[in-house]
Amino acid sequence: MSGDRPTAWAAPWPAVVLGLVGALGLGAWAVAATDPPGRLLTGLAALALAGSAVFGALARPRLRADDDGLALRGVGGRHAWPWTRVDAVRSVRMRRMGLPASYLEVDVRDEGPDPGRLLVLGRLELGADPVEVADALQQHRARAGRRLTGEGQGPDRDEDEQDDGDPADGEEPGARA
Repeated sequence: MSGDRPTAWAAPWPAVVLGLVGALGLGAWAVAATDPPGRLLTGLAALALAGSAVFGALARPRLRADDDGLALRGVGGRHAWPWTRVDAVRSVRMRRMGLPASYLEVDVRDEGPDPGRLLVLGRLELGADPVEVADALQQHRARAGRRLTGEGQGPDRDEDEQDDGDPADGEEPGARA
């Protein structure tokens, strides 16, 4: 099937390598430090940076999507959701410390006592612009919806049947880019 190409996003390798080099540099600085508080703080910073870099290297791809659904790889392993359990995909733009930032937000439903989950991913985790990732996810989601309904064939309806207030075809609550 030509439309069923998986698409994946992960932290860029240069950022992962730079994080590991930075962690080694901070570790060397912690060893060479003469004051105990400086040694402690630099050592903690080296561990945090090393942990982030190792996570970026091992959680690859961080987000993966195809026409069947999407999958997120994290510390607890890989979690997957079919498109029927994805409620909304959107990109959000805001300012952080005076600088513009954009994030990808995905509302998904799990089974169990706490069924709702909001996935928030930034540019560094995805290695791409979150707006472009949201567009790609919407395209996969739209192809999956067409496949589930039979490529545009709707149910047989009488002419006098009411809409019952459902949104028009193609509109989904909260699905904005």
